[in-house]
Amino acid sequence: MIDHDEPCPGCRAKGGDKTGNHLIVFTDGNKMCNRCGYKEMNTLTRERAEDVTKLTFNEAKELPVFGIPHKGIKEKACEHYGVRTEFNGQGEPERTLYPHYTDGKLDGYKTKSVTKQFGAVGSIKGGELFGQSACGTGGSFVVVTEGEDDALSIWQCLVERSELQGWTPAVVSLSHGASSAVTDVSTNLEYLQQFDRVILCFDEDEPGREAVDAVCPLFNGNVYVTKLSEKDANDMMQAGKGDDLKWAVLKHAKKYQPDGIINGADTWDRYKHAINIQSILYPWRGLNEKTLGFRPGSVVTLTAGTGVGKTQVLRVLKHHVWATTDWNIADISLEEDVGDSVSGLMSIHMGRQLHLPGMAVDESYEEAVHKELFSDGRFSFYDHFGGMDDSSLFSKLRYFGATGHRAIFLDHLSIIVSEYAAEGGERERIDTVMTKLAKLAKELEVVIFLIVHLRKEGTGRSFEQGATPTLDDLRGSGSLKQLSWDVISLSRNQQHPDEICRNTTELTVLKCRHTGRTGSAGFLRYSEDTGRMEEVAKPEGYHQAKQIQREF
Repeated sequence: MIDHDEPCPGCRAKGGDKTGNHLIVFTDGNKMCNRCGYKEMNTLTRERAEDVTKLTFNEAKELPVFGIPHKGIKEKACEHYGVRTEFNGQGEPERTLYPHYTDGKLDGYKTKSVTKQFGAVGSIKGGELFGQSACGTGGSFVVVTEGEDDALSIWQCLVERSELQGWTPAVVSLSHGASSAVTDVSTNLEYLQQFDRVILCFDEDEPGREAVDAVCPLFNGNVYVTKLSEKDANDMMQAGKGDDLKWAVLKHAKKYQPDGIINGADTWDRYKHAINIQSILYPWRGLNEKTLGFRPGSVVTLTAGTGVGKTQVLRVLKHHVWATTDWNIADISLEEDVGDSVSGLMSIHMGRQLHLPGMAVDESYEEAVHKELFSDGRFSFYDHFGGMDDSSLFSKLRYFGATGHRAIFLDHLSIIVSEYAAEGGERERIDTVMTKLAKLAKELEVVIFLIVHLRKEGTGRSFEQGATPTLDDLRGSGSLKQLSWDVISLSRNQQHPDEICRNTTELTVLKCRHTGRTGSAGFLRYSEDTGRMEEVAKPEGYHQAKQIQREF
């Protein structure tokens, strides 16, 4: 501590210090001039840095209070908290000593050198929060920081910017860092709960955020959390953001809420964003009447019996998205080669089944159509025939979402999880995949069109002969119907004696989260020449000729 001032020999040798008070004399006999740097150090000063560990507890208590210049912390703050400084043989600050109390009794010092070497003098186990003995008990608020320098910085900023004479805010810090936050706070919980509000100002890094989440549940709802633009409070002060730090603590600290909980007062922007999401219409009127189209942030599941036309309907949808939006499109078709996927899209665009005999066209025309569809790079394909594990799937989906692909077509889910079925893990795997798909669609604001197969019950019912599926017919897990935004089924009697009925598919909306509307959504006729699916009226005799009816 400062004892008195006296003339500085260094300043006077240069013609200065005419007032005779530049040299600060500390109670331990150390002398220092903050203007010219002149120093006179007594025998408590260590000659070498490696000697600092030899300091005794009694010697530590006699060291001067000086401030922490390289941290921007002034002597007044250190004096309030009892922080002391040890100097080296050149009269330079070597080590800062932060007092440690247990039950109101000083029992040690936590030490930190200017090179961030940590140590201790006396005992620093357990005990109080740093600054607890200096701050008193009770009041409107107490600030808890992660480190001692942060507590000193906040106290200094608040005091210097206060219009209240003699005001000393309660600012304390953890004694042992973020990793011991729960222990430090739990030990001193009774002290902290004497204040109306507990304001946590931990570091803006992962350990700091984890410490906040760990200690907040210990309180009874009176805990608030700051948000800083720099890593910690001391960095804020050194960056010249003392005013911002003050208001971050006194005004802008938010009442703690666990992850996933949002106060209703903070939901306006989320509401406006949700209602302003634009739906994209399907190419078929009946389906639009039921669903009002498809929306970013959703999983749309399509299902049907084998050979009913799921893949072809998906191709039509891909082409429709390309033709009516500016979206990029990702195609993950695990049952066909990329060349077949490209051929299917070109066929729909040209209105010719290019893979069938007699449907060939001039190569220059083919090349022109290919360029029209694919030269702008809006289509991306996953080049892998057959199985695909879910970790690979989600890395690809995240890549597609991050590169602007708003529509992602996945054909089909069963092939991803089929390798687990023999081990009895198919249902669990589908649960995991569907949960991740739903989260990813929301996070990336994409539409995921997903093909899902139907289960076989062995009851004699046949989806391939026109039976309409229900949500319970989706193969694998209840999560398919729970986590899908829309579920659309296709049904067609492939053995119908009438050719028109045989090539006509009924669309049925089994679920629509946006509108709640379900039921028949129209009929699509497949053209064997063009490959297109045109919306038509219900053909005469369409249902009467079903060979196998569903049993209820």
